[in-house]
Amino acid sequence: MATIVKVFVDTSALLAVLDGDDPNHEAAAGMLKAALHDDDAFTHNYVHVEAEQLVRRRLGALFAERLLSEVLPALRTVWIDEGIHTEAVGGLYKKGRAASLVDEVSFVLMRRLGVETALAFDTDFEREGFRRPEGQRRHTLSETPASYGSPSEASNLVSVSEVAARSGRSVNTIQSWRRRHPDFPSPSVELAAGPIWLWDDVSTWIERRSRRGVAPA
Repeated sequence: MATIVKVFVDTSALLAVLDGDDPNHEAAAGMLKAALHDDDAFTHNYVHVEAEQLVRRRLGALFAERLLSEVLPALRTVWIDEGIHTEAVGGLYKKGRAASLVDEVSFVLMRRLGVETALAFDTDFEREGFRRPEGQRRHTLSETPASYGSPSEASNLVSVSEVAARSGRSVNTIQSWRRRHPDFPSPSVELAAGPIWLWDDVSTWIERRSRRGVAPA
């Protein structure tokens, strides 16, 4: 039986999972799916607050809602008590440099739980001696891997960022299409990392509107 590894999930990873333009998006999405499938992926309630504010500021209210309704509920949440908070504040003062209280709480919590692995793209975690999950194991969230048919069919699967790249539009534009046009294709599947479409469905929708002289905007 495979060993279950406890993996702490940081705000930086949550932002990367939701932001298709983030340079760490693919790595974060792959590692998070693997951690949810194989390991004990957890975070704490201070991260909930920090991540919601950051995602809302950078990506908008729609993404903040997805964070709260889809991504965070998939993780186990540890609720910070007074002892952890007090120890983190004390540790923050001793460092004598710019640091984050939320990160310091994460460090204290991880050490108390004996956790060595953090899904984080914040270099402070590496400086504190924590490591990232090894590799980018690719699994779906269900116990049975999804079947997407032949390799050619698999290459037809696209995320928001891939729809943007193939259509020559921005990620924000794709999200706007989804909100403003009721006939925009429904995703083929919803993963923790976001919705997945068949490119043929999306490209047909764009072409159909263009033929009618109504370019999507």
